[in-house]
Amino acid sequence: MFAHKKAQGIIFNCESPQTLISIDKNKIEQVLNNLIGNAIKYSYSAKRIWVKVQIQDNSILTHVIDEGQGIPENELPNVFKAYKTTSSKPTDDEKSTGLGLAIVKKIVEAHQGSISVKSTAGIGSEFTFTLPIKL
Repeated sequence: MFAHKKAQGIIFNCESPQTLISIDKNKIEQVLNNLIGNAIKYSYSAKRIWVKVQIQDNSILTHVIDEGQGIPENELPNVFKAYKTTSSKPTDDEKSTGLGLAIVKKIVEAHQGSISVKSTAGIGSEFTFTLPIKL
């Protein structure tokens, strides 16, 4: 709905075969909602957002990639810290508390996964989280 309001396209690509993993569905849904919500919030109208899922080394990798403002390199070490915000601001007066990514990190790590970010100011960001496949 928010992406529609900003005329943004969300493209989903799943490169992995159907795989069963043990997760707290509601918590991982919260992770995805936050990452996709941030991509929408920090991207301008008519931009695209990609959600890519793939399997690599006994893990499921999920990438959320946007064409947003990006995050300055010197601010990247703080993005997963509570109450830390970046100089990038929401593009349509959306609210930001500085808690979402800290919570996302805790959820992913509680699932024995990891999360990372790559970003270039003025070009966009890519958040990637991994969840282990337990065979």
